[in-house]
Parts: sequence; C-alpha cells; structure tokens
Amino acid sequence: MLVIEESNHFAGVQVDRGWGEQEVTVRQVEGMIPLPRGFAGCTILGNGRVVPLVDGAMLLQRIRAAQETENTQGRSTAKPALAPASVSPKFTEPSQQIPTVLVIDDSVVVRRFLALTLEKAGYRVEQAKDGQEALDKLLGGLKVQAITCDVEMPRLDGYGFLERLKAEPRLKHIPVSMITSRSGQKHRDLAMNLGASAYFSKPYQEQDLLQTLRSQVSHSNGI
Repeated sequence: MLVIEESNHFAGVQVDRGWGEQEVTVRQVEGMIPLPRGFAGCTILGNGRVVPLVDGAMLLQRIRAAQETENTQGRSTAKPALAPASVSPKFTEPSQQIPTVLVIDDSVVVRRFLALTLEKAGYRVEQAKDGQEALDKLLGGLKVQAITCDVEMPRLDGYGFLERLKAEPRLKHIPVSMITSRSGQKHRDLAMNLGASAYFSKPYQEQDLLQTLRSQVSHSNGI
C-alpha cells in the first residue's frame, strides 16, 4: 500500500508489486500525445526502458473528480422528493471553493516542490513548463486566483509572460509572484514594471511566499 498525502488528507493506493527504490532523472515527455493526468514525466532506466512516473497528488485529484462526477450523475437520475406545501424550501450557502495557483517553471523538480508546498497549505495547483503553456491554459479557460512564475524559461520567459498576461483584459487582474535566481535590482524592477505583484529571489523563505499568496488570493476573492 502506497500512502499519499494531499492537502492534509491521506489516501492509500494498492500496489501490486514493488522492486525497491532508486534515484532517477525526471524527463519531460514531448510529442503530440500527452501523458494522462496523474503522471508527471518519465525516466529512462539503465536498460533503456521508459517508465512513466506517477504524480500522487494529481492522481488523487483525478480520482476525486471522477467520484464527484459519478455522485452528481447518480443524484441527477434520482427522483426529487416533493416538499409539503406548507414548508418553505431552504437554501444553503455554497461551500467556498479551494483557491487554485498556477505554478510556471521549466524545471519539473521545482514545479513538484512548489506544488507539494502549496497543496499542503490547502491550495489546488496547476502546472505549466513555460510561459507559453501557461498562457495557452489561461486563454483556454483555466481559472486561477494566483500565479508563481520563473523568469528564465524556453519559448516564452517570465517577462514575456507578464507582458502578454497584462495585455489580456480578463487575465490582467491575476496576481503574479516571480520566483527566480536573478536577484539583481534591475531584474526586480523590470518584473514589477511589467505588472508582477511580488518578486522572490532564490533561496526564499517559504512562509513569506505563503503569506504573500494568502494576501493575493484574499484580495482576488474580494475578501
């Protein structure tokens, strides 16, 4: 049994067989057919065998979403009970949605580390390997309350992403925190002038980042 922690919840996944542990290099999977949700890249073993790597948190999110869809469909097929004429219907307030943060970084290791940190803090996390993929997801309808973004990335870097994000009327309000190894003042000034809400130089304090995100999400939700 593989025990996975996600958003302060634990789940057990049945494992049919195990071969021990070993250190591997995580590689991106490129091509027209992406990996299914629940997997985060792959690795190549010494014998040349390609092995997909499970993303535990994402896998649990997929299972939970499937269960919620199944439950919703089950409720929709059931006949609604008729309330007595003398009883007025009562409405409950909808539960507050879990805020979503988009993590943009070309390093899968950095993305997973940030994702685990944010998930433990109670956020949902979406990931993008560069600014172009992030922009495509946002223009495609992905809704997020905050973004963390690297600066040096292929195709579209962090500065280019900021510039294009702020040019989109329906996206420009999303707060963006830059997380980068570039610690120079000119880099910070450039990011802030392009519309960044915060700038963190590596190594950064995890609590400072979480506090900033809490403030950004609260402001984004109008709290």
